[in-house]
Amino acid sequence: MIQINTTNINILTLFSQGDFSLEELSLYLNLEKKSIYKNINSINSFLKDENLPLITLNEGIYSLKLSKSQWENLFRRKDFITSDEIVDYLYLKFIHNGFINLESEKERLNISRSSIIRYFNDIKKTLETNGSQYEYIVGRGLKLTFLSQTDKNIFSKKLIKFFIKCDFSLNHSIFIIDLIEDYNINKLLNHLYRIFKALNLPTTHFIISFLCSLNICIKVFGGFNFKKDYEYKDFSDIENIIKSNLKDYDALYQQQIFYFIISLKRDEINFEPSTLEKAFKTIEEVKEKFNLNNLNPFLEKMLLKKICFSIFKYENHIFKVKSSTITNKEKTLLNILDNILKKYNLNLFFCDKISIIQIIVKIIIEHNKDSLKNILLLFNEVIILDDNHLKDSLYNHNKKFNFHIEPTFFYKLNPENYENKYDLILSDEPSLNSKTIVVNSFNSMQVLSAIYGYIFDKALENFSYK
Repeated sequence: MIQINTTNINILTLFSQGDFSLEELSLYLNLEKKSIYKNINSINSFLKDENLPLITLNEGIYSLKLSKSQWENLFRRKDFITSDEIVDYLYLKFIHNGFINLESEKERLNISRSSIIRYFNDIKKTLETNGSQYEYIVGRGLKLTFLSQTDKNIFSKKLIKFFIKCDFSLNHSIFIIDLIEDYNINKLLNHLYRIFKALNLPTTHFIISFLCSLNICIKVFGGFNFKKDYEYKDFSDIENIIKSNLKDYDALYQQQIFYFIISLKRDEINFEPSTLEKAFKTIEEVKEKFNLNNLNPFLEKMLLKKICFSIFKYENHIFKVKSSTITNKEKTLLNILDNILKKYNLNLFFCDKISIIQIIVKIIIEHNKDSLKNILLLFNEVIILDDNHLKDSLYNHNKKFNFHIEPTFFYKLNPENYENKYDLILSDEPSLNSKTIVVNSFNSMQVLSAIYGYIFDKALENFSYK
């Protein structure tokens, strides 16, 4: 019988989310294409033994078409656990319970004695490096005697990772589910949903996952200190909503969620300092390479949050991905971003790089809108029946531009009259002149898309490629 390994499980985790080319699989798994090809053959042998559909290749794209129940049954198997998930489980259980018996865990995980010793040696090395302490109790197991702040943070991150995976992936550790069963996470999720709904506060899977992990962290070691130098009495209405919805939970949990939500209301970035430091360095380099000095603070914060979460995902092996395609212009930006990441010894999943690039494109356009002021639209008067309607629609979308609409016929009579009067000219007639931007239709979105494309192209000419 074919044994499934960590790489095979990771490949199947990707296929449970979509279809991928060999190139994409190589990027996500950081493996040579030859190795992935061999693993796909190995997976197909396993799937054949299980009487399941096989991975197929069609026009360069690999896919695995299983029903929802087939995927669920596959990932529910106890042998479907990666090395990373075993380490996470053992680490979480040791800190959560303050004690662990490796012999019983070996039986539970159905792995060899040498394997569990190897896995736990990595955990011991982490604990010792971080200043945590433990002792061996003869005949019983290992007892945790001191937990450092660094390991408290890691404990929380591993729980966040688990909750995020539960949201999007069928592949999550049934062993961790058993460990935290008594916390009734589904009930807590409903309470958190009502709180954010009542506060009209936007949230993310990352934030909700953190707040779920916080409940466990408070039980284990008292949670974290989120209190800042704010006038918290000014937020008594928020505090009352939290207390009302979490009346069945610890007062300490209510208090820490209150402090945390106030930080959200004040638009703080809630990532650990090491992640923020990496993100800030990346942002500064992005601003320099893409000529984004004096960047709008709102846009900068949006990009910073995306980079922080992308770093968190990659460093914690959270395979929430999607198949992505990019244009040649976006590839230019991607090459610049890759060089920036390489400079700071960082890497991200391919789909997250693409998301960051798409945010950067929007920021570049927004940042460079002031390069245009007066825009002339030359359209056939037979088609444009209501100039005012189009102008109003364009104005509602963007108030920075002055739009002028004229029939193409007038421009053809005397083009010289229009020289140096407009920053940009758009028309539906491709034969007008080489400087005119052509649009295919006359709705506001098409016109704005052409304008933004022009702004981006002009900005692209000035980027630093080194």
